[in-house]
Amino acid sequence: MIRNFLLTLLACVFFFSPAWAGGEKLIVGWSAIAGSQAVPWITKEAGLFEKNGLEVTLIYLDGGSKATQALMSGDIPIAQIGGNSPVVARLRGADVTMIAGLANVLAYSLVVSADIKKPEDLKGKKLTVSRFGSNSDYATRKILIKWGLKPDVDVAILQIPGGQPTRLAAVQSKQVAGMVAQPPVTNLARKFGLNILAEPEDFGGAYPTTPISSTATFIREKRETVRKFMRALVEGIQVYKSQSDFSKRVIAKYIKVNDPEAVEESYRFFSRLVPAKPYPPLDGIKEALAELGEKDPKARAARPEDFADMSFVKELDESGFIDALYRTKR
Repeated sequence: MIRNFLLTLLACVFFFSPAWAGGEKLIVGWSAIAGSQAVPWITKEAGLFEKNGLEVTLIYLDGGSKATQALMSGDIPIAQIGGNSPVVARLRGADVTMIAGLANVLAYSLVVSADIKKPEDLKGKKLTVSRFGSNSDYATRKILIKWGLKPDVDVAILQIPGGQPTRLAAVQSKQVAGMVAQPPVTNLARKFGLNILAEPEDFGGAYPTTPISSTATFIREKRETVRKFMRALVEGIQVYKSQSDFSKRVIAKYIKVNDPEAVEESYRFFSRLVPAKPYPPLDGIKEALAELGEKDPKARAARPEDFADMSFVKELDESGFIDALYRTKR
């Protein structure tokens, strides 16, 4: 089903877009309508993929688990995937591997309806996530357990696909009591009179929140393509960090929010989290494995290094390419 959807979409893109005249074509997926996904958007809008010889089409796939499925099926060779989805896939035998890490902490807040004042008020209520196994699902379960509440027992967890704005509407309409969210949705939630019951520091710890993943097969067969992609991406990070006005315009375009305060919060919050040298987060992978290891013996025996390919960022780092970006483009 995913394959048919993507093939139809790509056929439309190729037919109607005259820009596909030169450069190597590459499809890249992204998986959440949130500021955490901004780096590939900015890289695309700044023309940096084209500068590096790539014609990139960005495709939205709702949630990390769905994006991982598209990656595993071969429909998409590179994707920005959240959380433990690529770790789970590799544990199950898929050749999915992380090649970069763009946000390596659980950067979420828990947004709840105005009548929820403390954690125990959630008992008997419903919270929503994008999909089971996604970042939002993990973060929701983690904060509930921290508060002594049993997910699916004390607090029901429902899937509502469609992005954070869709789930925020469900909270506003009282279909559910709350959701984990990121800027700019958190800013909008405050304006709507909703409560913030937990902030990012309450979730704690490293986590592969926004890794870039590919497959070992694609890396082996198209190594130079991945090298071009990563070179463009680190240039995009530099633009993200240094050109705030441009970056905020791009964020507003992709998340379809016209509230300047919300876009500003999104930019300010995430731009400081993205590392200039986006190595895959081994500490975060270790945390994901520890979580999965509670039920899966394979996860307990696994090494974080087996889930990441550090070579692309390492090459750009050791060559001085990344440092040069920040010396010459202040």
